[in-house]
Amino acid sequence: MPDVMVTGRMTAEKKAAGNRVLEQLGLNPSQAINLLYDKLIAEGDADFLGVDRPAVSREALTDAYSFIQSMTLPATDMFDGMTKGEIALARYRDREARREVAR
Repeated sequence: MPDVMVTGRMTAEKKAAGNRVLEQLGLNPSQAINLLYDKLIAEGDADFLGVDRPAVSREALTDAYSFIQSMTLPATDMFDGMTKGEIALARYRDREARREVAR
């Protein structure tokens, strides 16, 4: 059972015209809104609504890419940036070094 309400504002004329179309389709406004949300969720986008998005310039994309590339993350342990093989070798050398100290 739905537990929230979605509210929208429009002219009375638009509401009446839309309700007539929905009635011919055998739908009520709540069903139509649920179908709209289902499609939004399924597609993860609203392109089907024909809404124009502002174009992003190549310069803006290049600037964003450069900014992201300039960011560095601090190393959290000695294995950051190492391949699995390099990690295995480092562990092996550490284990061998501890054996030498124990002798």
